[in-house]
Parts: sequence; structure tokens; C-alpha cells
Amino acid sequence: MEKRRLSLALGIICVAVLALWFSGILPKQLAKSSAEKYMENQLYGEFYDAEYVEYSPAHDSYFVYFSGGPNPSGEMGTTRHVGVYYRWFPFSVWYDSMYPG
Repeated sequence: MEKRRLSLALGIICVAVLALWFSGILPKQLAKSSAEKYMENQLYGEFYDAEYVEYSPAHDSYFVYFSGGPNPSGEMGTTRHVGVYYRWFPFSVWYDSMYPG
């Protein structure tokens, strides 16, 4: 009886994780955390706060929008966006609007 309850609980957890993953909720959060980790290692990255995340089907990636940090001339309140590949496994940052080249 104990093994049956354990297997039922694991089955429910697996179904819940898969549902959250393919609904896009978990990949969106992974993209946001990957972009925030990237920004921690950038110059003036600690001044930026993540505002929102959106998926771009044209680029097959997520874009995370940040605001509040300084621009290259030192003025505060600028925005910055970071592109994170791929749709289902968003771990790789491929674009930063501060360094577009």
C-alpha cells in the first residue's frame, strides 16, 4: 500500500511538471532566471530589474525586458532587453541590447 501511494504521488508530480512545462510557465521562469544571472555578471547589471518576459515566435526565443539601469553615458532609467534561446530549454543568452554586435 505504501509503494502504491508513493508511485501515485510521483505520477501526479510528473504530470504537473509536464503540464507546467508545456504550457510555457516553467520555460518562461527559466528564461527570466537565466537572463537575471547573465545581468548579475555584466557592468551595471545590479541596477536593472526584470520587468516582464515574452516569447518571440519569429526568433524562437524569449526576450526579458529590464529597466532602471544606467546607459553608457551614465544616465539612470534606461531599458535593456536580453534574448534567451530556446523555446523549451531557455538557458543560453544570445542577445543583449547594450551590446548588439
